[in-house]
Parts: sequence; C-alpha cells; structure tokens
Amino acid sequence: MTGEPNWPRAVVFDLDGTLIDSAPDITHALNTATGARGLAPFSSAEVKDMVGGGVPTLVQRALVARGLAPTHIQPVVEDFIAAYRENLTTHTEIYPGARELLERLVAEGRKLGLCTNKHHAATLAILEQLDLAKYFGAVIGERDGFKRKPDAEPLLEVLAALDVSPCCAVMVGDSEADVGCAKAAGVRSVVVTFGYSRIAPGLLGGDALIASLGELPQALDGLRRDA
Repeated sequence: MTGEPNWPRAVVFDLDGTLIDSAPDITHALNTATGARGLAPFSSAEVKDMVGGGVPTLVQRALVARGLAPTHIQPVVEDFIAAYRENLTTHTEIYPGARELLERLVAEGRKLGLCTNKHHAATLAILEQLDLAKYFGAVIGERDGFKRKPDAEPLLEVLAALDVSPCCAVMVGDSEADVGCAKAAGVRSVVVTFGYSRIAPGLLGGDALIASLGELPQALDGLRRDA
C-alpha cells in the first residue's frame, strides 16, 4: 500500500517522450511513407504533436494535417512500419538521466515495467539496441487484437507479469493516454514535462510532475508521504 517504506514496488514507464526521444526516426519513417504519396514532409516538432495512440493514429493525424481524409490508411501504415524497422534507433536518443534512474530503481529493489503504444516488436528491438531491455521485467507494446492505452488492459498486464498490485505501482509517462491508463488501472501517475503531449503536462491530471528523470525518486517519495 502507498505509505509503506518500500512503496512503490513497481515503476512502469512509457517509452517515446518519456525514456527516449525517438521523434527524429519516427519523422523519417512517416516522411518516407507519406512522401511516396506526394505529401509535403513533416518536421520533428510536427510529428511530436501527432505521436500517441499507435501507428494508425499517427498516420491518421498526418493525413488530416495534410488535408486528406484518414481513410484506407493501412498501406501507409505498412510503409511506415517497413521504413521504421530499417532505422529504429539511427537518431533516437535516451533522455538525460534515464539510464542512471533505471539503475537506481533496480538497485533499490523495485520492479520495472514498460507499457507503450509503440508496436511490440519494434519496442523490443529498440530496447535491445539501446541496451535498455535488461532493466525491465515486463514489456507490453501495441499488438493486434489487444487494447491500447488509455485502456487499463496493457498496464494491468504488465503489473500481472511483475506480480505487483496496482496500489503498489506508479506509471511514468508524458501523455493523456498514460495518465488515463493509470487512472483506469487504479495506479498513481507521474508526468514528465519534456515529452510529446499535445496537452500542457500540468493539465493531464497526473499525481506529480517532473521536469527531468532525475527528479523521479523525489516525486515518488512525495507521493508515498502524501498518501
């Protein structure tokens, strides 16, 4: 329960805009897919405003942004995925303090999970390429036939794999989907202010805000004391 000295027993992270800045590689893949259809390229800043909800949602937002009806998107989605697989981490960077934070949380005996709307296979490959996979006891990404954030299902699946109840966990993310997922699952949430949210981070309804990953331990202590 919140308030116990070892709370939280688990910390579950989002990926894009939370642990890594993947916008440059996502932008390249999106421009490859849409450029083949004669659309003007997007900037990384524009793509950051469209990320969240999975690849189909990203493609829909991109088509709408270029004045097109978001219909028959599957070929564009497939082209995006193919282009992205070739450059998963070419220009992707781990946010400052991320690795040190994960090392600290593991050393403290906390279980770590990752819950993202990024395609599951791509997520696993990225974690391996960035040498981050070793920190996580459970990873869930977007999969056909499964619900995505903000539904509680993927987060609850991560916690079940970690054998930790929702009351003993914290979700760390940057978006409305992350906070909504946490609320639906009965999990406290921490919002980073440097991510890709289209809504001001302070308006997302999280239980705490942090401006850098190095601030997370203090935020967790604050949530534990305030319970």
